[in-house]
Amino acid sequence: MGSLQPCSMEVMRDLARRLEAAGHGARTSLITEAATHYGVSQQTLYRKLSEVGWTSGRKARADKGTTSMSESALVAIAGMQKVAVRDNGKETLHTPLAVSLADTSGIEVPVSAPQVNRLLRARRLDVKSQQAERPVTELRAPYPNHTHEVDPSLCLIYYMKGHQYLMEERKFYKNKLENFARIKLKVWRYTGYEKASGSIGVRYYEAAGENQRNLFEFLAWMWSKKPEISWWGVPKVLLWDKGSANSAGAIQNFLNALEVQAITHEAGNARAKGGVENANNLVETQFESRLRFQPVDSVEDLNAAATLWQEAYNANSLPRLDTRIRREGIAPVARYALWQKIRADQLRELPDIELCRSYLLGKEDSRKVSRNMAITFRHPQADATRTYDVDSLPGVVAGCWVTVRPLVFGNLAIQITVPRYDGEPLHYRLEPQREYDEFGQLATAPIIGERYAAKAHTDIERAARAIDEATWGTANREEAKKAKDRGDTPFATTTPINSLSHLADIPRTAWMPRTGTAIEMVHQLVEEQPLTVVEACKSLVSRGVPSDGLYPRIAGRYPDGVPEADLDALAAELLGTNATPLRAVAGG
Repeated sequence: MGSLQPCSMEVMRDLARRLEAAGHGARTSLITEAATHYGVSQQTLYRKLSEVGWTSGRKARADKGTTSMSESALVAIAGMQKVAVRDNGKETLHTPLAVSLADTSGIEVPVSAPQVNRLLRARRLDVKSQQAERPVTELRAPYPNHTHEVDPSLCLIYYMKGHQYLMEERKFYKNKLENFARIKLKVWRYTGYEKASGSIGVRYYEAAGENQRNLFEFLAWMWSKKPEISWWGVPKVLLWDKGSANSAGAIQNFLNALEVQAITHEAGNARAKGGVENANNLVETQFESRLRFQPVDSVEDLNAAATLWQEAYNANSLPRLDTRIRREGIAPVARYALWQKIRADQLRELPDIELCRSYLLGKEDSRKVSRNMAITFRHPQADATRTYDVDSLPGVVAGCWVTVRPLVFGNLAIQITVPRYDGEPLHYRLEPQREYDEFGQLATAPIIGERYAAKAHTDIERAARAIDEATWGTANREEAKKAKDRGDTPFATTTPINSLSHLADIPRTAWMPRTGTAIEMVHQLVEEQPLTVVEACKSLVSRGVPSDGLYPRIAGRYPDGVPEADLDALAAELLGTNATPLRAVAGG
């Protein structure tokens, strides 16, 4: 039986990789076997695995329901919110109420409303969608040229009037920095390190400071095939610090075009690229120390000597020096012997240098996805604009904008980028694989009258179909629309939503009776004001009474005005429909 020691992180990483590759069913047996082998509990093993960044289905049980909510419950809530959206787009049913209604309707929602919102957004079920590196202590490269490390640094050597000088501490530090400023052109050392084999590359440049041009020249030199150096090729990953030249847009465009993933370490964490840090030390102690005894007169001569030295150092062929790399698990071996293990499919050749320079000036562009789910783009290597099919790519919908970058390797390949729901970008590599007939029409398009090939559903469309099926009992968009237009009750045929009747079942809380204070009010008598004779005559005429002789007749009988309550009887008498005589009113 083995023992699980605190230093066994590599053992845990290996186990994590095997667990990740295994199916869910096989993971349980792997965990059981490993726990038995190392003599620890499964809980301890899971904790150790979490320390190397691996989590499994057990993680879901510890985070209190983030993934324990069923898909059907999420879809039901999404459906409630969707049918409550007004025609003007306003949301009227927010998640807290939707969760409450779901609970009263027998739909289990074991998470909070904010978590429901996160889950809805993650699955494109939210209303808005429907409407529209940590530093590491150990690094491993799986094969040669997978990872390169680069570090530019100021060299202590400088040249002036054809002679080599050394920046001595007593002349250039502390209170004598003005001497440093007098040197207009300083010598910069650019060191490269191949992670898998430990091979070292070094090149010197004379410049006032670190700049993009020298960085590009060094990368192009290190990655190009040349007779004087035995290792070469473009990596997949580049590690470096956050220098201004490294993060400049031109260099990033060049790296993006080569599909090189540039990873920078945080300030103060140089050990993240400790290989090149050690390589710098080797260059200083094993090569630059030789220059004191046999100076060279120019940077050109310095580079010629550095080329000879690094080739011999990497091959372990320096007289009476053992420059083999020493690592646990393998016998001491020449660096080039390890680099020779590279396969042809892993050795990526740098394209023509002038073509590479053109990508320094390139910039990312943006394109709008057309209704037929395609974008057009002219690749720098193409003679005309090409069409790229983006159909069925998750996160890409008609009418959205995507970022486009040309790539060097491949058949006019491009990379498109779209933002993901959680803020992280989604990257896709595409090539213009469309074929056209003699009339310039897409050869793979369906022929009219023979067949019809509908576009694949996007993420949002798939989510919409699920919502419609849960809400109206059908995933057919037209049938769901008809049900809505008819005024059918949502969820009536699936999971009825108890939105009102449950209110009667809620127990009424018995509160302590409170004593109030009566408000004393004085009753006011409102005296009705009679109508004037003119107002009364107008009202009588509107009732059909003839106006001839009406005014003097009414004025004689109601000299102080006509009570509004008498108008109906007065109109009836004047029209002869009521035998009741006019009531005489005594004059004042």
